[in-house]
Amino acid sequence: MVAQLAAEVDAQEEDSTEAERWHPLVRVAFRFGLVSLGIGMAGVWLAQAVLRSVGVPQQTVVDVSKWLALHPLTDWVGDHLFDTRIDYTRTGSGDTAAQWVSVFAVLMVSVLVTAVWSVLDRRRPNYARLYQSFRLLLRMSLVSAFLLYGMVKLLPSQMTFSLEKLVEPFGDMSPMTVLWTQTALSEPYEIALGAAELTAALLLVLPFTAGLGSILAVIVALQVFLLNLTFDVPVKLFALQLLVYALVLAAPDILRIVKALIGRAVPVRASMPLVSTPRGNRILLVAQVLFGALLLFTAVSEGHDAWSTYGNGRPQSPLYGIWNVTQYTVAGQDVPALVDYSESPHNAQALSANDRFRRIIFDIPNGVTAQRMDDSLVSFPAEIDTDRQTLSLSKDLAHQWKIAILGYQQPQTDQLILTGQIGGRPVRMQLDRVDLDRYPAVSRGFHWVQPAPYYR
Repeated sequence: MVAQLAAEVDAQEEDSTEAERWHPLVRVAFRFGLVSLGIGMAGVWLAQAVLRSVGVPQQTVVDVSKWLALHPLTDWVGDHLFDTRIDYTRTGSGDTAAQWVSVFAVLMVSVLVTAVWSVLDRRRPNYARLYQSFRLLLRMSLVSAFLLYGMVKLLPSQMTFSLEKLVEPFGDMSPMTVLWTQTALSEPYEIALGAAELTAALLLVLPFTAGLGSILAVIVALQVFLLNLTFDVPVKLFALQLLVYALVLAAPDILRIVKALIGRAVPVRASMPLVSTPRGNRILLVAQVLFGALLLFTAVSEGHDAWSTYGNGRPQSPLYGIWNVTQYTVAGQDVPALVDYSESPHNAQALSANDRFRRIIFDIPNGVTAQRMDDSLVSFPAEIDTDRQTLSLSKDLAHQWKIAILGYQQPQTDQLILTGQIGGRPVRMQLDRVDLDRYPAVSRGFHWVQPAPYYR
């Protein structure tokens, strides 16, 4: 395999034998970078993006991703070197043991391939043209990633506003929840973050704007990486990879900028074209534009689906709002609104008639969140039938395991009465809607002129 690669490089670089001879360590570093960063990481991500873009079923993409992660080798490394059983189940985290061990396995393979390649191809003076292919691969991978992450911010769905965050105690939030909530509270800010990522991606599509795009990509990727580190967002590994890709692409231009700032002359940067003929370069340019358009179309489609299903454009519950439970009775007996901090930990899957709620939050159509008297939150899958005026709470999204079925009435717009049975006992709740303007987080707005800081 390595010999065949060397032969192909021979055919591509016949005209580079008289060019500058790279230092042996630079050639070794390039081989390692191409195999690890280029093929093992960026190439794998780009392959998954292409499969999604052409409509390959998600499960097939998952299966292919498992094998691209060097599935058998990763299992062996996890078992024998880290004493860890590798689980490829998707959890929404980008920092699972499977992903960290997979990267370690890629690095192991890259060291071996680099060693063999360096022996077989030790006489080559440089990889000037192959270096351009490497940069093209990194560029397209960054384009794919920034289009995806930029679009879900431009059409806000990565960080979505949720009513329950207005009443959840700040100290109960994880650092990631704090970051997500503060970003979601300012839709223009989230859109601006997405616009920066999208701008970097679009600049990277074309070769003659890729230099500017790579500089912007470094800034964007560095911010994302720092936020992931400082707020414990489980995408640290991938954010680091994107930052490294951007740094590799931007390094020549960053060096030129530094030279210009210290007063040194900066000549026009020359680079070897990826193909040797003008027609070939035109075809390659068109191919890059079409590929970028395909990735953009995929990002727009996926971003709009996310925005309209669980993003800020999602449907609202028919009973949308935060409701205070002002009266709560079980079998005709009033349950006072008392806080008992000596209670045992709550079971989110269980619901007793004696669980006195402080508030009930209706946000999305298929879910309900309740706030207990100790301010803890518990969420249930829910079905609201507006014709029959019933509310069903379940343990599962398929609603096969019902917890409670309650009827509801709205004597007034801001008043709600729930009646039914929980755990076989009759329950009645009276709720009053909370005016959302009482929360400065959503009602404060923007002010050019302020006599004093509004800090409360």
